[in-house]
Amino acid sequence: MKWYEIIVKTTSEGAELVADAFFSTGLTGGVKIVDKNDILDIIKNNKNWDYIDEKLLQMDNTVMVSGFVSKQELQNTKRRLIEILDNYNVNYGEITYKEIDNIDWYDNWKQYYNPIEVGNFVIVPKWLNYENSHNKCIIRIDPGMAFGTGEHESTRICLELMSQVDFKSSKVIDIGTGSGILGIGAILNGAESCYMCDIDSIAVEAAIENATLNNVMEKSTIELADLLTQNDIKGDIIIANLTGDILIKLVNDLTKYIVKGGMIICSGIIHSKKCVVINAYKNAGFSLINEICMGEWNGLQFRYD
Repeated sequence: MKWYEIIVKTTSEGAELVADAFFSTGLTGGVKIVDKNDILDIIKNNKNWDYIDEKLLQMDNTVMVSGFVSKQELQNTKRRLIEILDNYNVNYGEITYKEIDNIDWYDNWKQYYNPIEVGNFVIVPKWLNYENSHNKCIIRIDPGMAFGTGEHESTRICLELMSQVDFKSSKVIDIGTGSGILGIGAILNGAESCYMCDIDSIAVEAAIENATLNNVMEKSTIELADLLTQNDIKGDIIIANLTGDILIKLVNDLTKYIVKGGMIICSGIIHSKKCVVINAYKNAGFSLINEICMGEWNGLQFRYD
């Protein structure tokens, strides 16, 4: 199989948003960031590295963010990437791509994945053994298939907020499920059922595979859908790891799909959108009951009054 590297020029400030945009396309091969300022920070803080290539210090201040895709994904990923970047209003420049020579690359990246512990959860790549000495809720995934590996702050924020929620016997809706981590985690934590949907077919396939891997398919409904299409479905808890703009557009629709006293856990909100999202949800009848910040991202927990 042929693999391609899509490269976006941006700034240090925009690098994380560009990386998130890559993940949001559902690419299968991961993301790389090359930023001279990361090296300078290591030197400034006197962190010990055995060797630093002098060529890295001669780079200009342009940051290169790369996403890795199969040949079949290339054109669609480029198109969706531009749409998402424009929606984020992030500063970016030229977008190029090149074929990757190493045909074994797709398998080699697996060595860099390790279990990720977040709150009461631990996300474990399906090929690794994990000694659960801290009695965590184990979510096993194939991290190469779709957005949602547990590494990104927005996913970890949701898992942290979910760790503080009682899911026992609840009906859950996971909007924009990606790899299915959050919906699967809800079921493993006691939810009666979870309806998961995504507009990306690769994400839906990944969610089904991961739900099967975790033996929760009997309690899962997973659909290729433009957000919510089942008019008769109502959730006690809604999980939405999206973006601030999408969360604002959805707020009035979400009131149709949540029971009174129900809860919404949402993430993917950059700092500049946080107050706007809070105000939109308060105006729709929600009360803010919890919030978490990690890096450039915010997560909010609301109750529907």
